[in-house]
Amino acid sequence: MAVEKPKLELIILDNILTYEWKAPELSKQLNFYMEKCTACGLCKLVCPVDAISLGPVTEVAAGKFEAPLIVIDETKCVACPLCSSVCFFEALKLEFEEKPQYPQIKGEIKVDLEKCIPCLLCEKICPRNAVKVDIKVPKKEELVKYEDKEWAKGKISIDVEKCSFCGLCELLCDAVKITWVDPQPPEYKPGITISVEENSCDYCGLCEKICPSDAIKVECTASAPRKIGELKIEGSLVIDDEKCVWCGICAKFCPTEAIQFAKPLLGKAEILKPEKCDPSGCKNCMNICPVNVIYVPRKPVPTKILIVEDFCIFCGACENACPEGVIKISREKYFVKSSDKLWTMSYQKFFDKILEGYVPLKPPLYVRPVQVPIEMVELPPPEAIPPKPKGFEKAKKIANELIEKLRTKVFRILFERGKIDRLKGESKSGE
Repeated sequence: MAVEKPKLELIILDNILTYEWKAPELSKQLNFYMEKCTACGLCKLVCPVDAISLGPVTEVAAGKFEAPLIVIDETKCVACPLCSSVCFFEALKLEFEEKPQYPQIKGEIKVDLEKCIPCLLCEKICPRNAVKVDIKVPKKEELVKYEDKEWAKGKISIDVEKCSFCGLCELLCDAVKITWVDPQPPEYKPGITISVEENSCDYCGLCEKICPSDAIKVECTASAPRKIGELKIEGSLVIDDEKCVWCGICAKFCPTEAIQFAKPLLGKAEILKPEKCDPSGCKNCMNICPVNVIYVPRKPVPTKILIVEDFCIFCGACENACPEGVIKISREKYFVKSSDKLWTMSYQKFFDKILEGYVPLKPPLYVRPVQVPIEMVELPPPEAIPPKPKGFEKAKKIANELIEKLRTKVFRILFERGKIDRLKGESKSGE
């Protein structure tokens, strides 16, 4: 009975390409979310049928035009789960009628809710907008109650170097003003200045209590009779698993060390051709980096650009986007999230392709032991060697001398012309 060939159909909707693979007993679809793709190329490396290739990455990173960063050949694609298993940016997703739990390369992040205040810092510095904080801080006016006229004397100071720009003091008191900016490497500070309008400050000290970095000092020398209520912060922190790529920036700068993380990939980033790098004219690597770890240092350095390896996820997007091959990303280890050991072992040979120095494993040879019967055959004793005849050594010597003479041109010419008498004269052994 003939087996019906599976059909693969491409459906384009907004920024999603859907590859539907249909067979009589099974149907599945591979969704490619173009906006989430970073051109890391990991999917290309693991594809078993070479159906994925990189698109015009350098041109897109340079802002010349918009196009998909990878290209999937639907004539080759079999909608297997490998590309979606290695894509921790959630740009590729395989969907079944009954979705099995395939191994996936993933990191991990945990928040200790007992340590978390929460504050605004992780939400503001996350390069992927993966953190959302719902926070409620009472206003100072709700906590500080005067019996009569409001007045106070004192002094307040803020150490900007210590300040983490968590934003709690500004939420608490309108006298505090923070100048917010987009966080940039390597400090990733979301603010550049913090100031206090002392005409509005009554030196209650609540901002000092709420500061997790011990950056604010308040001294009240005198004030009108007042009561200061208890300061309580309420809220929650939510991390979007589809956006988070476990770079660790939030964990590094958390003022209460409430976040722990593990990267999906470990490796190193190198600048190989610094003389070809021109960050004044090309910013492809900075434009395409999904976690904002590449920057131009304030002071001149030999490499012109620097990469914050502590937060680099070694995806390789910058390497693919660089038109001069300046950056080299080497992946040395990956971490797999899976509930099935057998599935993980079968996927390992494909996941290993993303590592530096990968060499394909040779297929095991099929060896079948063969036993050859050995028959013992009795051989006859060797015959005795007869003794040499009389005069053998003299004849051997004369023959060797004659052979040497015949190798010369003169002897060969005389021999060919039949000049036997002359040959005898030329040879001492001619008698």
